[in-house]
Amino acid sequence: MKIEKILVLPNVKIILMLHQEEEVRYTELSKLIKNRGALSNAFKELAGENLIQRRIDQKTRPVQSYYSLTRKGKEIAQEFSRIKSSIVQ
Repeated sequence: MKIEKILVLPNVKIILMLHQEEEVRYTELSKLIKNRGALSNAFKELAGENLIQRRIDQKTRPVQSYYSLTRKGKEIAQEFSRIKSSIVQ
């Protein structure tokens, strides 16, 4: 498998987006990953590996969910980002 194909997997795309933006609302991630099933699976896998964390703002209507990287997620994101930049060069 080529490295370029790995970098476009849903989980990796989410990790790279959170690395760039730090905290992102669910709606922004749903624009990145159009398939709701794939997005839901990615969230479960990433949370299960302790790579992302979810924050819920219940003060808003409707309730808003925000996602960010954990410390472990940030370390992995840095490596993916390094790999991605080495491919672009």
